[in-house]
Amino acid sequence: MVTLTELEQYTNTLLNTAKIADYAPNGVQVRGRATVNRLVTGVSACLDLFQAATAQQADLILVHHGMFWEKDPRVVEGGLKKRLKWLLDHDISLMAYHLPLDCHPQLGNNMQIVQRLQLAKGAPFGLYRGTHLSCMGHYDSAMPLAAFVERVRVLFGGEPLVLPFGPEQIRHVALCSGAAPELLREAKQSGADLFLSGEATEHVYHFAKEEGIHFVAAGHHRTEMFGVQVLGDHLASRFGIQHQFVDIPNPL
Repeated sequence: MVTLTELEQYTNTLLNTAKIADYAPNGVQVRGRATVNRLVTGVSACLDLFQAATAQQADLILVHHGMFWEKDPRVVEGGLKKRLKWLLDHDISLMAYHLPLDCHPQLGNNMQIVQRLQLAKGAPFGLYRGTHLSCMGHYDSAMPLAAFVERVRVLFGGEPLVLPFGPEQIRHVALCSGAAPELLREAKQSGADLFLSGEATEHVYHFAKEEGIHFVAAGHHRTEMFGVQVLGDHLASRFGIQHQFVDIPNPL
């Protein structure tokens, strides 16, 4: 068992939250009971996750996508009201770590993808407000696009969107989890054969085709499942608490 305050202070330091500019608050978003024995992690704060965590008798829910964002209205109503009411009624705390969990050099979503796709880590990539969110990766031996896409299918599940406009053989890969199609230009400038992210926007089709680079979108939710699981396991080991990851499927 650990106090919520101690766990938050440790995690804030671990993920270097004070030095990473974000557009969402990181750390505790809803403060419930003072101690934590059972931790449930998930990708996004939602009522389905909260209900599942309650069934697991969780004291704390830790997510990548929290409930509060800079551009959101400041009125508590609708889904936000339902979520807050559930947490308050059941005295469950909520913590969220967004960009600090994307870019952590060991636990982060992007480094987990690099490792699980068996890429060798390269130069920093994905500059945002003074922080590199990810890195370049490469293979010692090039592989066909189809072989790389199959690795993506196996790792993330589902069917990725593939814009096959790059070279026949893949060696240099740029990646950034979640919604980062705007980094396609940086990927091309960095010498990538392929850029992997979670989401696509309309403009990437013509840019990829005209610039000769592959673009693969494997799903926002699916590309951000790993970091929160690894962080939960780390906290469980560090503080001797129980941890369960709960996946609430999201096809987007």
